[in-house]
Amino acid sequence: MRNADFTGVILAGGRSSRFGSNKALTRLPDGLLIEYPARVLAGLFKNRLLITNTPEEYAFLGWPMAGDLYPGCGPLAGIHAALTAAATPLIFVAGCDMPFLDPKLIAYLCGLAEGCEAVVPRSGKGLEPLHAVYRRTILARIEKNLAQGQRKIQRLFPELKVREPGEEEIRAAGSPDSFRNINTVDDLPKTR
Repeated sequence: MRNADFTGVILAGGRSSRFGSNKALTRLPDGLLIEYPARVLAGLFKNRLLITNTPEEYAFLGWPMAGDLYPGCGPLAGIHAALTAAATPLIFVAGCDMPFLDPKLIAYLCGLAEGCEAVVPRSGKGLEPLHAVYRRTILARIEKNLAQGQRKIQRLFPELKVREPGEEEIRAAGSPDSFRNINTVDDLPKTR
């Protein structure tokens, strides 16, 4: 992984509808939920970017920010915004609600990016598109999908050259807990 080729990206544009309030700003034992992925990505990437439509809420992080160019279109729009705003050809994307990110696993995934348009790990739950690497060359295809009203990330993958490391490869490289996120208030005790 050449650090200069990557931007570490956090997506913080969701509505947190299942959570009931902005989950990224939920207080946990060692800080706010968003500070967990921010610390991990800051330790890995010189270039960082937060995708949010409410930058005033996250000014305390001191990260460069960009907003969705297709507001209300979900994580695919966030990936689009990140690829548009990033100063690097590759991004690693994580959600703001991922307090268990494993730096070793992230570095491993970034190391697989050569010759790929995306590196999207496969867990027992399926593909993990919000713990993945994307190359700027896919921007036009994302824009086409968004313009046609297609908002599902998984529908884009058949059009791309994707490397999908499986469960065994993931366990050998790092912790599959890295994929866990906080969707509801009931998920919070698992972080303590």
